[in-house]
Amino acid sequence: MKELWNDEFWQNPWEQGGLVVIGLFITTVLFLILFAVVFGLLPPMEKTQYEED
Repeated sequence: MKELWNDEFWQNPWEQGGLVVIGLFITTVLFLILFAVVFGLLPPMEKTQYEED
């Protein structure tokens, strides 16, 4: 019975689409957290003579 339900799940495109959306959402959140950590740890670049105003 469980194997039959599992086969039906993977044949339903709406279920697969839902998994793709959830996966993309989780991946995006993890990427944004990684982005914030990496650029939060880097010190700001020092201004050069030409950039000062």
